[in-house]
Amino acid sequence: MRHLKARTLRQSTPLVERKSTPPGGRGSALVGVMAITTVVLLVGVAIFTLGNSESDIVEYAVDDARAFYVAEGGLERVRAWLGDLMESDPSANPVGMVFEDQALGGGRYTVQVVDDPSIGSWLVAYEVVCTAEVDDATRRIRTIMVPETFAKYQWFAEGGGWRWFCTGERFEGRVHVQDDLLIDGDPWFGGRVTVGGGLTMEEGSGPTFVEGYELNVGVIPLPGVADIDEGVKTAALNGGLHAGILPKLKDFYHVALGSPSPGELTYEGRRPQGPGYLSIDGPHIVNISSLNGAAWFEEPVAVEGILDGQLTIYADGDIQIWDDILYDASTPGAGPDPECDDVLGLIAGGDIEISYTVPNQSDCEIHGVMIALDADVQAERYTKYDPRGSLIIYGGVIAQESVLCGQFENGYCVHGYERDYRVDPRLTRMPPPFFPVIGRYLVYSWEEIDPPEA
Repeated sequence: MRHLKARTLRQSTPLVERKSTPPGGRGSALVGVMAITTVVLLVGVAIFTLGNSESDIVEYAVDDARAFYVAEGGLERVRAWLGDLMESDPSANPVGMVFEDQALGGGRYTVQVVDDPSIGSWLVAYEVVCTAEVDDATRRIRTIMVPETFAKYQWFAEGGGWRWFCTGERFEGRVHVQDDLLIDGDPWFGGRVTVGGGLTMEEGSGPTFVEGYELNVGVIPLPGVADIDEGVKTAALNGGLHAGILPKLKDFYHVALGSPSPGELTYEGRRPQGPGYLSIDGPHIVNISSLNGAAWFEEPVAVEGILDGQLTIYADGDIQIWDDILYDASTPGAGPDPECDDVLGLIAGGDIEISYTVPNQSDCEIHGVMIALDADVQAERYTKYDPRGSLIIYGGVIAQESVLCGQFENGYCVHGYERDYRVDPRLTRMPPPFFPVIGRYLVYSWEEIDPPEA
């Protein structure tokens, strides 16, 4: 029985067939595992390398941007330095001045005044180059800087008198009020507005400030007689036009631009006599192109006509405007033409007055920049008579006191002129000859040199 049971047990146990491993099979599997591992490692290395590369790119981009701003900061420092130099030593020549390896914003910069290029103006301009480095990033910027003059302002009033801005008035350029800015209605300001004091608005007013406004900026002093002496008077005595003192108190000079022909002017000493005037000196005919751009009259002046050229007239006394003053290359009502190179400055030691003449009783158009050093720019009898249309000015109005051209009630002109002021964008780079400067420099042109020059 034991023998039979044992036999039966052996027969019920299945036999398992053992397969033999082919030669080299174990090696192939190992190679596959190693290949996969290699691929994974290569992918990891690639990701790590790419990550480092991306990090380097980002770091360089940040350094590159920082270098750009360091270069601009260096130029701003030189711009301020040039202004200080102009004030402390106007005759100094900064060409060749270098500020080397200056620290700023985590980087270094070197800036140099390399040239005094001509920009087609009497202004002395300077070419300034700044190179900045932050780690391995380098940026270089080249600019042309020119002095700022009062011709950049479309409207400037130092203080006193009437200076409300009303509904319907538009100012495309820079406006500065030395005292408080007074708003009654919805005037429109297209340029930057700066205010020495605060802001007062009548209820319901809604002015528009396209480029914003800044209050409490402090005093921007107008030029004084000494500044005009140094500029216009000195130039008039050295290559310009000088007309001396006339015999009697009420004598004055009459200046007719464009007379007897374009590019010329005629000036004549006159004396009031009855309903008209008596000629007491001249007439004198002058070719404007023969002048250096400066004209100084030691008496009050009455002016009118069409200017072909560049001229600044300074009068020791009032300046009266008897009729339109236009540029030869202009379209009446539309201002200077695109190719216009005419420019006019009128500087009065007293008032500038738009006279109540027959031509001026129906609009008056003036091309140029006017400064009243001692008082106002105003329309004669602006509080009397019927409205006279519009006072159209392509340029600027600057007064030691106020600008008084009309009287308004409930937003409507009841006497004098509506104000219609238009900006002349050329005046920043091409101000009237020997026009007084503010004491700062501005960037006339800007370019990046890429790649940086050696």
